[in-house]
Amino acid sequence: MKKLRLNLLVVADLKNIRDYIAEDNAEKARETIDKIFNVFEKLRMFPGMGTELSKRVKFITRYLYLAWKDYIVLYQVNEEYIEIYRVISRYQDITKVFE
Repeated sequence: MKKLRLNLLVVADLKNIRDYIAEDNAEKARETIDKIFNVFEKLRMFPGMGTELSKRVKFITRYLYLAWKDYIVLYQVNEEYIEIYRVISRYQDITKVFE
């Protein structure tokens, strides 16, 4: 099983997600973050379960993405690890993440 590496931007993404949900329901916010971490663990076991991002955007990229509920997990698979690059809302323009 590959190691998991989180980009520093993921920490901010998860904090923003938690804070947004916690405005209405703190317990649901904790559950959502826990479930997102479960998605990360599934990617460690099955790194190929995502889809090539290049199929969704108009530029070439080595990133993969996995949709889970209202979120998109952007990641790359390297020899030794899976790097989670971002976790964004599925309603967000994914191309703006790379600007």
